Amino acid sequence: MRQQGQAEIAALIGASVSKVSRLLAEARRQGIVTIHVAASRVGESEFERELAGRLGLQAVYVAPARVADASVASRAAALMAARMLSGVLPAQGVVGVSGGYTVSQLAHALEPLPGLDLTIVPLQGNWVEGGLHMHNDQVCRDAANRLQARALSLPAPMVVDRADTRDALLRDRSIRPVTSRWSELDVAVVGIGPPPGGEGLDYLSVMGQLPSEVRAELQHLRVVGDLCGHMFNDGGHFVEHEVSRRTLSISVDELRRVPQVVAVAGGVSKAVSLLGAVRTRIPSVLITDQLTAESLATLTEVTETSGS
Repeated sequence: MRQQGQAEIAALIGASVSKVSRLLAEARRQGIVTIHVAASRVGESEFERELAGRLGLQAVYVAPARVADASVASRAAALMAARMLSGVLPAQGVVGVSGGYTVSQLAHALEPLPGLDLTIVPLQGNWVEGGLHMHNDQVCRDAANRLQARALSLPAPMVVDRADTRDALLRDRSIRPVTSRWSELDVAVVGIGPPPGGEGLDYLSVMGQLPSEVRAELQHLRVVGDLCGHMFNDGGHFVEHEVSRRTLSISVDELRRVPQVVAVAGGVSKAVSLLGAVRTRIPSVLITDQLTAESLATLTEVTETSGS
């Protein structure tokens, strides 16, 4: 894979670094692999520029990984995002980070950026089950540790039993140090959730945590994904559902006011989710893998042809 180190390749394919080293050595011996140093052109290809223009985005970055496995594609997008974020993060300020598998992988892949004065803020509550990637506080701590930044904690669940409980929590003094910073964000780094049915993923998502009857209702409403727990349809319109009123996360209006929103997601099954997310006009930058980007480009061509 272009522009990836041995540790990154090992993480992507689930092998040890030593095995990757042996495979590369044998490939070089047979002349299958050659190594040379060239300037990175990521984000500057004609395909990336055209796709960004078609989607109305500031930029699209495509990880050079042609993989069908959803989790591997997500890790490829995360590794790309970890490299590109250094050019996006402010020297001083507040950075919001969502939970999710891809953003969790991104947090672990970040490189230290000495000299920055950043505060990392969770954008949503935490799921008790589903893995550490669903625990937004943990994802923020991981990102802060890598960036040598400060991390705030949001000690509250992602979804509560009642809407009035969510409203009371948002007003509670114990979490105000976090929620008050949502209006001060300089950058937000967010994952994009998959459609509520037929995810084809080997990790749990927000949609996967919801009861089957709720997922069926969301499918009926043409929901194709979520941003920080806010469900949207294929036209990019946010869908109001009973579960939305019980979700503790940054509001859509606050997300819209963030100067730079970087969306990171991988896996072909998420192409329709990416298109819906872009149509909300919240993300300004999109980072994904090659196959997903190609599928997204095809979707935009189909919708343009049909006049959608």
